[in-house]
Amino acid sequence: MSLEGKIAIVTGAARGIGAAVAVALGKQGASVVLNYVSPSSKARTEELAASIGKAKTLVVQADVGKLEDIDRLVKETVDRFGKIDILMNNGGVLDDQNIGQITDEVYQKTFNVNVRAVIFLSQAVVPYMGDGGRIINVSSISARLAFPGDTVYSASKVAVEAITRVMGMELRPKGIRVTAINPGPVSTSMFLDLPKEKREAIAAAFPVAAPEDIADVVTFLASPQSRWVNAVVVGTNNGAVLN
Repeated sequence: MSLEGKIAIVTGAARGIGAAVAVALGKQGASVVLNYVSPSSKARTEELAASIGKAKTLVVQADVGKLEDIDRLVKETVDRFGKIDILMNNGGVLDDQNIGQITDEVYQKTFNVNVRAVIFLSQAVVPYMGDGGRIINVSSISARLAFPGDTVYSASKVAVEAITRVMGMELRPKGIRVTAINPGPVSTSMFLDLPKEKREAIAAAFPVAAPEDIADVVTFLASPQSRWVNAVVVGTNNGAVLN
């Protein structure tokens, strides 16, 4: 699954799934743009980039929930590498709020990062993608299963799956394949920071993946070998939900 000569953008690459994917793509020969949001993540992301190789990495701070930051992320990528072959829309947020507690602030933030960014970042990279391009989105089993407190988050992930199917059909004539993955619990900060009771209940009911488990699937979806996989959600939850 050589990715030699390919240019990949991975959003939310400072830790967790994004970091594991960045490393996995780099091992297969891709040059990787590692995106992070918080200034506190800068040093961690730069260390990760150095471990992959400075000559084949670019670190870009950008909040993909903001359209101006999306444009800057794409511009810096093209200025450095000249093209984009792979986009992993991994950046995401989760704020637990039950009905009666949901705020417009959480709604706006969740949909800006989890949904709007997927649409507008994908749209921004397409002009720089040729035949063989890959867009990989991150959904969740929360799009299919009901977890208390996940009303807004679940809705955002249902949207991601719908976007993936439509976008895959629209971009098929260009040779660009669009897929999504739907992990269950993964041992990342998003899962580990859940309230203890909820975290333990989920772990008791579903297999918990390591970030590298997910990265292996993403590497395949980013590769030429996935050329006949398009407009689908690929199960990455060890059977927690059926696809």
